[in-house]
Amino acid sequence: MNMISPETVANSKRAWLKILARYKKPDRRRSTVELAITLIPFAMLWGLSSAAYAYGHWWGLILILPAAGFLVRIFMIQHDCGHGSFFANRYADDWIGRALGILTLTPYDCWRRAHATHHASAGNLD
Repeated sequence: MNMISPETVANSKRAWLKILARYKKPDRRRSTVELAITLIPFAMLWGLSSAAYAYGHWWGLILILPAAGFLVRIFMIQHDCGHGSFFANRYADDWIGRALGILTLTPYDCWRRAHATHHASAGNLD
């Protein structure tokens, strides 16, 4: 059996903690860039899909597939806003989350409360 020494485990844990430390606090600049590189292509794909529909519905449907991927990414950002971890400001998180909720057809405040309940009770089998 391959045994890993406790020292190796401790060093590995410290190395991971050092790598992850830079992601511990939200970075407003990075959050803004992530929002832009998600929403701009999403809007462009929707616009192109609408224009392509004039040439046949299949062209429009083909362009909607990558847009669906961006929609998943939008929900992931909304999820981070719900945890208060996308921006350092909870007010900004909530309003961005609400705006994104319109695109994902997910009522943000209702979802945030239900999701908090999920985290409070996940793993509790009673």
